[in-house]
Amino acid sequence: MVKGEKNTMGTTTAWHMGQTLKRGKVRESHMEQLILDPPPENADDDIKAAFTELLMPENPSQQIGAVDKLLCASVKSEESAQVVTNILLACLLQLPSKAQLRIKISKFVSSIAVEYPKEYEETALEVICCALSNTENPLGIMQAIKLVVEDASSIFSVQGERSERKLVTGGQDLMKPLLSKIHPLVLQGILSCITQLWYSHKETQSSIEASQVLQEMQRLIKNSTAYLQKYCSKDNIGNYESCKLLEHGLIIMKHQCCPLDLRINCGQMVAIIHNYCNEDGLNSLVQNVICEDGHYVALPPLAQLAVINGILCVSQGKELYTNNKCNNMYLGLEILEAILSPVFQSNDGSMAITTIRMFQHWTLRTLEAIKSSSFSSDLRSSLHPSSTVMSRVFEYLWLSWDHFLDSVKHATKESFQNLIKIHNEVSPEGSIAHYTEMCKTLLLQSSSRKYKLSAVSCLVPDVGCQTLLNYEPQLPRLLLTSLKDSSMASHAAELLEALFTVHIREVSQAKWQDVWLPVFINFFSQEMQTFGYELLFKKLLLTSPESLDIVVETLSESCDKLEMEKLCLLIMCVKIGRQSTYWQKKCQEKNVQHSDVLWKFILPYKTVMFCLKHIHESVQLSALSLLCESPKSTEIPEKEEMDLILDYFHYNTTNQSPSYRQHLVKCTKNLFLRIKEATRILNKSRNSNDNLMHNLYCLREFCKDLFSMMIQNLFIGANTARRGTSLIVLELFNEILYKDCGTCIGIDEMIHSHMYADTLLYVLNDSYESNKIIALKLLLAIPKDKLHSQDEKKLECLINAACDLASSSRPPDTVTASYVLKYLLNEPIAVKILSSKFSTDLQSQEPLEVFLKFLLQSLQSEVTVAQESLLKAAAYGPMYGLLLCIRTLLGNIPKDQFDKNHCVWKSIVKELLAVCYEVSELVASVVRNSSPEGHLPMDLEPESVGSLKAVLQASISNQQIGNDIQLSVDSKPDELLKAQAVSAQMLLLCAWRSVKEISLILGDLVQNYPLYPDHVSLLTVEDVKIIGQYFLMQLSETKHRGAFEQSYIGFNRICEQLWQCNEEQLYSLPDEWLREVLYAIQNDNDDRLCATRRSAGVPFIVQGILSSEPSVRGAVSLKNTMTTLLKLAAEHQYKGTDARIHAFNILRALYRDSRLGDLIVPYAPAGIKAAINGYKSDSWAERNSASLLFSSLITRMFGVKKTQDDLSRKNSMSALVFFRRYPDLYDFLKNELKNGACGVKEGKLVPALFPLLLLLARLSPSPIEGRNTTLSMSAFTSAVIQCISSSIFQLRNLASHALISLVTPDNVLDVINQLCSKASLTDQNGLHGSLLCLIKLLKYFHDSIIKNNESDSVVKSVAGISWSATESNPCLITRACAVELFTFLIRRKCSFMNLHAFNEVNNSSFMLVTCNSQGSHHQPWSALCKRAASKYLIHFSQAKKPDMFELVCKLLSNSDYEVRLTCLNYVETLDDLPVPVFLKLFDQVQGREQHKECLIQMFKILNKFVSCVVYEQFDANWEEGVRILGYCVERAGEEACIELLTEIICFTSSLVVFFLSKDSVSFFGTSVYGWLALVKSFSGSENDVEARIQVARGISNILPFLHSHQSISGEARLNVYEILITLLQDDSDVVRNVVATGCTKHLEHNELQGTIQPTRVLEAVCDIIAHFHTPEALTVLLKLILKEDAPEGFGLTQDDDRVFDKGEMNGYREVRTVAQACVKSLAKALDSWSDSVHPPTFIKQEVIAYLCLSLEDQSQNDIKNDVLSLGTFMNMLSDDINHVYNFISLENKALYGIKNVDTWLVKLGCRAALWKVLRVHCCIESPLVRLVFLNLNKSAMKGTYITEIINNLSV
Repeated sequence: MVKGEKNTMGTTTAWHMGQTLKRGKVRESHMEQLILDPPPENADDDIKAAFTELLMPENPSQQIGAVDKLLCASVKSEESAQVVTNILLACLLQLPSKAQLRIKISKFVSSIAVEYPKEYEETALEVICCALSNTENPLGIMQAIKLVVEDASSIFSVQGERSERKLVTGGQDLMKPLLSKIHPLVLQGILSCITQLWYSHKETQSSIEASQVLQEMQRLIKNSTAYLQKYCSKDNIGNYESCKLLEHGLIIMKHQCCPLDLRINCGQMVAIIHNYCNEDGLNSLVQNVICEDGHYVALPPLAQLAVINGILCVSQGKELYTNNKCNNMYLGLEILEAILSPVFQSNDGSMAITTIRMFQHWTLRTLEAIKSSSFSSDLRSSLHPSSTVMSRVFEYLWLSWDHFLDSVKHATKESFQNLIKIHNEVSPEGSIAHYTEMCKTLLLQSSSRKYKLSAVSCLVPDVGCQTLLNYEPQLPRLLLTSLKDSSMASHAAELLEALFTVHIREVSQAKWQDVWLPVFINFFSQEMQTFGYELLFKKLLLTSPESLDIVVETLSESCDKLEMEKLCLLIMCVKIGRQSTYWQKKCQEKNVQHSDVLWKFILPYKTVMFCLKHIHESVQLSALSLLCESPKSTEIPEKEEMDLILDYFHYNTTNQSPSYRQHLVKCTKNLFLRIKEATRILNKSRNSNDNLMHNLYCLREFCKDLFSMMIQNLFIGANTARRGTSLIVLELFNEILYKDCGTCIGIDEMIHSHMYADTLLYVLNDSYESNKIIALKLLLAIPKDKLHSQDEKKLECLINAACDLASSSRPPDTVTASYVLKYLLNEPIAVKILSSKFSTDLQSQEPLEVFLKFLLQSLQSEVTVAQESLLKAAAYGPMYGLLLCIRTLLGNIPKDQFDKNHCVWKSIVKELLAVCYEVSELVASVVRNSSPEGHLPMDLEPESVGSLKAVLQASISNQQIGNDIQLSVDSKPDELLKAQAVSAQMLLLCAWRSVKEISLILGDLVQNYPLYPDHVSLLTVEDVKIIGQYFLMQLSETKHRGAFEQSYIGFNRICEQLWQCNEEQLYSLPDEWLREVLYAIQNDNDDRLCATRRSAGVPFIVQGILSSEPSVRGAVSLKNTMTTLLKLAAEHQYKGTDARIHAFNILRALYRDSRLGDLIVPYAPAGIKAAINGYKSDSWAERNSASLLFSSLITRMFGVKKTQDDLSRKNSMSALVFFRRYPDLYDFLKNELKNGACGVKEGKLVPALFPLLLLLARLSPSPIEGRNTTLSMSAFTSAVIQCISSSIFQLRNLASHALISLVTPDNVLDVINQLCSKASLTDQNGLHGSLLCLIKLLKYFHDSIIKNNESDSVVKSVAGISWSATESNPCLITRACAVELFTFLIRRKCSFMNLHAFNEVNNSSFMLVTCNSQGSHHQPWSALCKRAASKYLIHFSQAKKPDMFELVCKLLSNSDYEVRLTCLNYVETLDDLPVPVFLKLFDQVQGREQHKECLIQMFKILNKFVSCVVYEQFDANWEEGVRILGYCVERAGEEACIELLTEIICFTSSLVVFFLSKDSVSFFGTSVYGWLALVKSFSGSENDVEARIQVARGISNILPFLHSHQSISGEARLNVYEILITLLQDDSDVVRNVVATGCTKHLEHNELQGTIQPTRVLEAVCDIIAHFHTPEALTVLLKLILKEDAPEGFGLTQDDDRVFDKGEMNGYREVRTVAQACVKSLAKALDSWSDSVHPPTFIKQEVIAYLCLSLEDQSQNDIKNDVLSLGTFMNMLSDDINHVYNFISLENKALYGIKNVDTWLVKLGCRAALWKVLRVHCCIESPLVRLVFLNLNKSAMKGTYITEIINNLSV
């Protein structure tokens, strides 16, 4: 080679070496494993060295570099070029598509051809041909085909110095001749590879292997299709190859396991081959597919769609609309006709999504064709929007838009948009007119078909917004109010956005603002915010940025007076404005550094603070998000903002709403991210500016204060909301701030403190597991090197406590034990302590091994006890706790442990399995008992009483009190029964929870640990089989639901794992188990299965196997199982057998399983048929199971109920949609209904009619009913009308509902006439059914009847049966129904059309109601008829305007309560009440009326009109009113009915408020005291919430008169404030908000301005009490501090037990919070006490009752006076503190081991806080308090709360 050539080559090589991969950094994972033949012996040494680096690189970079070295070596000679080409192309045949090494090689390999083009070409073709010829390696053939298809252009091209690529032999046209040399081999390779892969797929049983094969097949078909389309033609593809490829493609598409994507690619390949091999082209293919001619016989619908889709893919747009000379048809229209074929209108999800995507593809191709060629007139008329074809298209789109899959809906919308473009191109003017009318029609139907709003939104750009507003001016308001409905919100928002976006281009900005801004401002409500109002409003304002100023200015003018919605809207606008560039520029123009008045120069801080303190949560959260979130992530929070946020957190962490807490956490997270970024920036520039240093200091103080607040919030006795919120905020601190800037903001020192760790340690005892998880996570995040070594005594205390808790009979204790052990697992000292507890030395000190062996040893001890007596084990060693701990620790085993200590772990697992099986056998007698809930395997004999006593004592949660169970043989029967009940519960708890833990352990073992190969597996195949048999036995024989439900969880995990195994013995197990279960069901001799309890666990076996079956199997097991089960459920030979019952129950479980999804839907029609046939069985068990199956199918087909009423329109589906989805049911339902109607006609009972009519009643009339004659609902009408004559009341009612879905507005009058003519006195059942139908039809179709001017005809027909509503009709039930029908007509103002008939009904009704003869009372249904008659009389009298109230008084005196109640319901609706009626009611409530419902209504009416009538009546005689108040108060104290009690409280409250409002009323003080005593007794959380709400309202309403009225004494005022404190800590947020609102409006206090939240009001009320400066006021504060009930005792006469803790009635109340507020107020009162002559004292009797000391202990104090001095009370308090501490004695104990420690520590904390305040004013020394202080310091765990107690007692 000449010198010049070498330089050129060197330059080229250097250029290649300098190239870098576009994919960036080479990672370790990018190193590829290659298997290559070595280069020849005579190859160049550089090639050999580079080959070695390529094959065995040390790192990925070296492997990439080896390619460059090979390319450099290839220029040395022809032989080198051939060798290097061979090596690199062999690499390409092995590397995956996106490998970096492949990209490198394919990009530069062709550079070899620069010097040696001929050698390179020959070698490349040789390598490819060799790979294609190797039929034993199908993957190699695939890679070769892929190389030809994807990389041919790069391999056979040259890359020069300027990155210009050209073909080796020059010219793009020469590529095909070059590849034609290997063309036959490519075709043979494709055929060979398809054959081998498909055969391999059919043979394999492993789901993983099957999935891999299908993926390879997918790639092969895709590449083959690309090759055929790119390089083949009619001339170069032979008949044999084309026929074989066509045959293979069709075989694959016909296979049931073929995935959808593979079918689609096969369809493209078939279309290409057909086009090459047939002269008719693709037109004939469409007909062949639809008609199933030739090769396309028995092609499944999905495969047909795939082929048609292939036609669309391979055809050009203009080819679709080239007229075919043979059949004079356009291919595009043929395809459209095929898409619209009923064959493809299926409910199947795959079918629906494929069909709509294909239609979408058609619209795109049609658009392409329209733009590229001109259309003929006949083609344009076919595509015109008003054509017949397009009408079918629109019908198809409406049905698809209503599909349950979102993907189908989205594709439908896109298709509709494309269709609009097509119509605009075909006929611009005609399409706009057509679409305008369509919009009007769609808007009318939008309420019933919500998706039609989306259709209108697509049409708005063409039709125009102003056009629609002219048609419906109220459209924006109607759409905006639709945002309250979750189902309508998204569609309404979409249309609104389209409207205002288009409208701003049509009108001026001022007019646009006048139209849209008032609507969005005035009609906004809180419900809209949930469904996207904020995003929509943001889009509106950003459409016209200038509108922001208008809205904010309008809302800011009087923000203090704004209602909640407007405040939310104001903040929403500010947030939107901050994101707007328009506002950002305005703020920059102001160029002001800081403002103490305005927040961000937008809102006053006063407004922000007002919103943060607002009573409504939405306002608070909006304001908080405004402070926390920022458009700039680096914006530093201002000090004022941080102060507001701290204040907000102080009062708002106790909110009980989960959504509120989620928003709070979200805002906090955003704030912390800002702080993190701000801290990073401040640290970079901290020395440059003093202001920045100040900002950093403020951030540091804020973070420390907030962190400290969250730790202090974890005090003992904190409510659930406070604990949960605080823990989540601490978690955010740990995740966001601690790692990156913990030191900078000062929280690292707090995290590293022992107090922080001890506080979190106690949270492990939280009752909510989510809190335990966070606490453990935070504990494990504390660096061990930062936290000084744990005290050995403390760890030993924790170990002992964990052991005790693990053996507790209380499940919550066992969960706590598991979390404590997980924490101790990370403490080396704890492992050492635990190791010392073994009798022999352990070989390994691995923490997990030590803990598991210790737990197994303890478990074996409990098993030994259980073998002696299971009842004794239930009390002292229930086993499930230790099993839970073992399961928890097993989840922590690292994967590398299996390799290091395989033998050890295998032995542990073996021992664990043996113990699990042993425990399972011990408890089997309980969980498999036919009645496990009350099973007690012993008799009450003398020797058994001791066991019962032990169990009872173990169930008590307050053993330290010393209560002992007095139980003997001579005990009372009820005590022995109680003992048995509690013992049986304990025993069952022990049994089923043990089974639960065993099942979960076994499931975890199989799921999480390797099953193969043997050197790492912990379980053998035999172990897995035994585990499987264990689950089959448990699920088959267990009767307790909790046990088999938990077994199902473990079994499902096993099935999921086994389906994924490659080992044949393992992946075949689920199928074997399934066959075994199905055989057992059909075997009558198998008595293990339970036919009752809904087949117990048997459905779970089938469900667990089928729901976990991999999708690559094509749901083979599901299909086989459903076939078997449906056969069992349907065939007559199985009637009356358990097999049919099991089949029904299993089918029910499968239809309910959401994981089966669309796979189960095709079997729904068969299930409906089986269920309806099941109703015909003579066996009650079969009918019951069939009814349950039918219920699950209704849910599966119609969706989850949206309302409680099954027959509500919201729970319905269009009849057309239903029968389109399930066409098989049309004829079946029609025939069954016809047979049932015949049975009714013959007087038979037809049970199957019930599900038939219920199903029809769930259908709604279709808006296009009548267009599709094949699915006309009128075919059902005659049969349903026959059913209304059934002798079964419920069937008649259902038939009347079902008739509505069968009638259209056009034929409703005919049906009404038919029903009226059918009515007859001789057939009362038929008459009743006809009347029911008439009522429902008139109610449903009333608007359409008015619209069609058919009212006169309807009234005329109905008036013809007026005799049915008079005494001519002897049956009172039909008469009542007829009267109800005429009442409806009167209410619709139809009585004037036929006055004679209505007068006749009126006279008859009056006689019926006023007749008080004894005979009328005893007639059946007389009460019902009188109620209907009285309602008719009232409405008729309203219409005729006689002396209405005379009739009312008569009705109120009627002896039937139904009549009185009907009249009262009417009176309640009146706006004005006459005095005679009011006096009548007053007289009735004073003992005359006895019926509860009537009394409730009377008190409601009296309460409504009390203020306007009472003064008029009692102006001269107030004593009468006071007497009534006293009577009502007395009545309320004795009333048991909650509803009546609530109304009495409400009425008396209104009465008291009314009397207080009259200054002249000054003599009813005693009545006020009685009323206060009443409301105080009902203010506790143990009372009904409605009663408490009325108490809150009553107390709030008297607050304005509390200090001004002379009848209210100081004692009464204090009582009111005490009630307020109780209500402000109520469990119901409604009660708290009512009280807070009342206090902020009526109490004079400087803190109570605006509507303030309850947590802030509490402190203000305590301050008001303190301002009284009286002994009574001080006593009230003391009572509130000390008030706390002692733990309840346990007795055999109580109707409860203590296995589970009974939660308090009030989950919100925090004793410490109330105590803190009262202590602060008490301190203020004592500090400001000005009377030195009379020092502060307390009322003795009031105080002593709340101390924990017994009366005997209190009597030891020499207290003779009625009041207590400060010193005397201090002495008593010190004794009480010592007394409380003696119950807990924390020295060297973990808190977990002390029962009821929470209660006693809360008491101790309140007393310690009180001690601290009082000692400031009375300095006495107490040795007892000193002793408690010293003992508390010795506590093993000193969290924040105990530390606070210590600090308070150290004063």
